[in-house]
Amino acid sequence: MPLQIMTRVIVGVLLMLFPKSNLAGQAPDSYHTTTRSLELPRFTIREIVTGSNDTLTRIPGAWLAAATAEDPESVAVSDYHRVAALSGLTPLEGKALGSDRLQHVSGLYRRKELVEASRQTLAAIRTSISDDITRARFDRLFHPGNEWVVDLHDAALHWSRSRASKITWGSALRALAAAHWLELSDSTALEVVPRALYGLRVLAHTDSAAFVKVNSDMARADSASAAAVRLLLNGYAESEKWYSEALQFFLTQPWVSDKAQSRSLADYVREYWGGIEGRGPAEVPLPELRARIFGYPQAVPHYGVPTELFQRLVVAHNSTARDWLRRYGEPALLRTLRLLPPGDTSLAFLQVGPEAIRLTTLPRHSKESLNGFLEPRDAIAIDPGYSPLLALGTVVHEWQHLLFRRQQLKAFVALLPTRSTPLLDLPGIEPYLAEGFAEWSSERILAPVRERWPLLGLGEVEKRAGLGSEDADDQHSVGYALVRALEDAVGNAQATTRLLLAHAEHPAAIARRPAMVQAWKRYARAPDRVLSIPARRILIPEITFTVEDQYPDVIASRILVPAPGKPSR
Repeated sequence: MPLQIMTRVIVGVLLMLFPKSNLAGQAPDSYHTTTRSLELPRFTIREIVTGSNDTLTRIPGAWLAAATAEDPESVAVSDYHRVAALSGLTPLEGKALGSDRLQHVSGLYRRKELVEASRQTLAAIRTSISDDITRARFDRLFHPGNEWVVDLHDAALHWSRSRASKITWGSALRALAAAHWLELSDSTALEVVPRALYGLRVLAHTDSAAFVKVNSDMARADSASAAAVRLLLNGYAESEKWYSEALQFFLTQPWVSDKAQSRSLADYVREYWGGIEGRGPAEVPLPELRARIFGYPQAVPHYGVPTELFQRLVVAHNSTARDWLRRYGEPALLRTLRLLPPGDTSLAFLQVGPEAIRLTTLPRHSKESLNGFLEPRDAIAIDPGYSPLLALGTVVHEWQHLLFRRQQLKAFVALLPTRSTPLLDLPGIEPYLAEGFAEWSSERILAPVRERWPLLGLGEVEKRAGLGSEDADDQHSVGYALVRALEDAVGNAQATTRLLLAHAEHPAAIARRPAMVQAWKRYARAPDRVLSIPARRILIPEITFTVEDQYPDVIASRILVPAPGKPSR
């Protein structure tokens, strides 16, 4: 289709999605603006295309055969049983590994056993802390008043007792039973009440009308017990801050005595990435930890924008815009972008050759994506019900996603032409590689800590064992096996990481490298495995806007028709 005709077709779509649009192709500086707008900071966010229309990914047969020479599922289950035994826990078996795993790592299944193992681990960690100030911070979080607080449920009860000293889990039993949130016949189990209360906490986030009805039912049935439920639920809400602080302590405070020095988990992460770059500890941004109710043990990374990418993505058109950035900083402008018009919610696609690209807006895509989009800073959102000691492996895992993406984007920007780039086609990461790298690298980083306190590694190995038993093609377990096989062939963790970074979008190319062909030659006849993946190709048009009192006002938007899609995997 000639470009002129395609442009006319796009006009209608743009007018629906964006109130002020320009398709004539002139540069933003030529847009008509009022004298008022020239006095305001004026910016342009370049057009962004990201994702892929591929619905399949291909894993090279030789690489997969090398990775699965020993069954990944049996290896994962074996690792899990070993770590559970070292932690003093009974491993989940058979169907329970799938049905009860999420409750288990939340401290809501076999709670007594997990609480005892957590207390013993915290006591051992406390003994190893040599610095008085660090120990005092530890005690404030985990050992206040000589009581152990091991998770959100403990923290909620501790907070509630600071307001009503005689309250217990049993105080909430009658009201919860009346509202059919538990069975009194099961009330002897330690986890029954906290499980019901956390379920209510989730309900308050997901269905406020239903939550109000449950509260009303409890109050009518037993007002005293209902009051106890309300106090304990307040304790859960207040303790979400405790949860973030608890994880932040392990990330940032020097609690690990290691070779005559005290280290934090962040120190181990810096050392790892410094080794990849061939120098000492790297300067890596600490992610913000956000407690977020998912309703089950879950954590997701929110990807911030490296300065290198921001400088190619954002154009500051006037001196007031440059002054604004100096005063408020890059993250403030990225937060302002969330206030741009979200546009029409109708699905609209741009057909470019054989591929369809979804048209969307930055604020809409940021809300729709589990990982956000162009976030002001790196962050990890994690459900506060996830037992903190077990969640540490997950936090480091998600941090690896953030750091890998940051390095990939920096390398991408370094290869861009020096002249202004009006359209940024951001690279993707193949999902098996992404999860495999995060599993493998976080395990390496945590190895010195897990060796001393095995419980800190239990959450990740239990997850991998559970997911692998449910789905033979699970990205975490298969990806982990692939990266381990690559490390065995390469012989060096740092070189393995650099190789993965270089081929993050199309890792099948790794198997074609002469060294890999030689390393896996015994598997040369193994067939490739083709797996389904979701297609997520999107386009966010260029937007020019002014900012007043932190709020943006759109001047114009335009679409630059991208070249036909990226090569298939």
